Amino acid sequence: MSKEGKASGLETVFVLSAIFVIFSFIFTLQFFSTHARQTRKRNRIVRAKLFKRLGLTQQSTDQSSPSRRTVLGFFHPYCNAGGGGERVLWQAIEHHLRQDPEIVIVIYSGDVGPAESLDATDKELEQGKDGGVSLPDGSKSVTKTEILERCNARFAIPLHSPDLASRIHFLPLSNRILVSDSYWKRLTLLGQAYGSMRMAFEACTQFLPDVFIDSMGYAFAYPVVRLFNHRIPIGAYVHYPMISTDMLQRVKDRKAGHTNNSNVSASKWRSQLKLVYYRLFAWTYSRALRTADTLVANGSWTRNHLNNLMFGTKASGLPDSKKVQVVYPPCDTASLNTFPLQQRQKMTLVSLAQFRPEKEHATQIRIIKDLIDQRKRSGQDIDQIKLICMGSSRNEGDEKRIEGLKQLVKELEVDKHVSFVVNAPYSTILENLSVASIGLSTMIDEHFGINVVEFMAAGLITLSHASAGPLLDIAVPEDGQLTGFHAYSNSEFVEAAQKIFSLGEEEELAMRQRARSRAVKTFSNEAFCLAWETRLWNRLIEGAVSNEEKKRK
Repeated sequence: MSKEGKASGLETVFVLSAIFVIFSFIFTLQFFSTHARQTRKRNRIVRAKLFKRLGLTQQSTDQSSPSRRTVLGFFHPYCNAGGGGERVLWQAIEHHLRQDPEIVIVIYSGDVGPAESLDATDKELEQGKDGGVSLPDGSKSVTKTEILERCNARFAIPLHSPDLASRIHFLPLSNRILVSDSYWKRLTLLGQAYGSMRMAFEACTQFLPDVFIDSMGYAFAYPVVRLFNHRIPIGAYVHYPMISTDMLQRVKDRKAGHTNNSNVSASKWRSQLKLVYYRLFAWTYSRALRTADTLVANGSWTRNHLNNLMFGTKASGLPDSKKVQVVYPPCDTASLNTFPLQQRQKMTLVSLAQFRPEKEHATQIRIIKDLIDQRKRSGQDIDQIKLICMGSSRNEGDEKRIEGLKQLVKELEVDKHVSFVVNAPYSTILENLSVASIGLSTMIDEHFGINVVEFMAAGLITLSHASAGPLLDIAVPEDGQLTGFHAYSNSEFVEAAQKIFSLGEEEELAMRQRARSRAVKTFSNEAFCLAWETRLWNRLIEGAVSNEEKKRK
């Protein structure tokens, strides 16, 4: 075949491919548009089902000013995980329920089964009334009662009380597996972005609330919600960005790590290819973030990265009202700040974190091993050294991870010094926090670090990784004096632990007092509720009202 013939053939293929892509795009948009329109029409019927299920009237009970109740939707696929992100969710929900006796809360979650659907059949209702139904991600469903009781046991937030529980409903997200840690073996970010869109589509198809708040940070859900209702106020509480400039820099520098494995970092062409992928993803992610009306972050590190992603160099010149603002997560300081500051078990360390890979529990175990070895060499006591790893296990993947950590403990021969407390009630966590001396946190670039706040409020001396939240927001100096210690490498963690062990009584007590004072003043439930109201809720509602007024004009 001649060159002209080949070129003509390629051109034909290109044109046909372009036509196919264009028509596919048009068809998809048409499908979404039609489905969204049908969903909006059906929403009145579904809304009536929701209130019937809860045993409530759709109109407010305030006779002096009758109006339709507001339904606030929270998008939180892992609401039963028991971590710091879930404390934010439950504290915000309690705040709204107590502030507004007419508001109704809907939580979109992958923890509940089909029985919670407003279109559930009699068979599904019967099978799911006690939970235990197998879910697509391999977990078992739990009931509304179980979730709210666990919320009270873990966080001492009494949403299980009848006056509050009667205004809460859960809707199932069967596609949650698409955002799980292990589902996507390759192109994880892209896969999870797709998964969040699928979940948002599922959520909106079931029910469209009056206000939509994403409390986990699934930014790619926002454009989907906007397709269903372009007027709905969308707010977001972001715990960490899906991608950050730090991640881009690690790939560029070819540094191996949790988000950049050694197979990629060792290869120049793979690193370059991944860098292109990351840059394209970052651009798309920033556009998805902008779809929300109001964004807040849990700390300075996350806020700075979000502002950089969304606005670039223009961020510094924008007014605060346009930029992402910080709402520190809540900490139950009231149940922690009464613990004695003296006569602690001087060589007992505790960690408090979900058993996820990025929490670096294996690093903690190796630090204990190195600490013991160093003290052995110098003839110092090692019998009193203990590490208690406390945290929640969400699924089978976490369980396997815990078993792996226990195996590592045996291999390093530190089984007499390391123990695990998994899915324990809040009372057990409090008991350990009340007697331990050091709070250990080893996650790199911890977006916030609510565990470090809890350590400080409980009177522990914190030893955390010198990055992100713990370094920038939490264990920062008060009046030029330390409120905790930070370290980068394992050897620095060991050195800092030795320094804490050797503190004099007066110096140790003063540091514990400073740390507790900062935690209570800055990170209490009351401080969170005030910041949530002023920096997220008021801005979100005022923005929605302002937009409606502009449209009328």
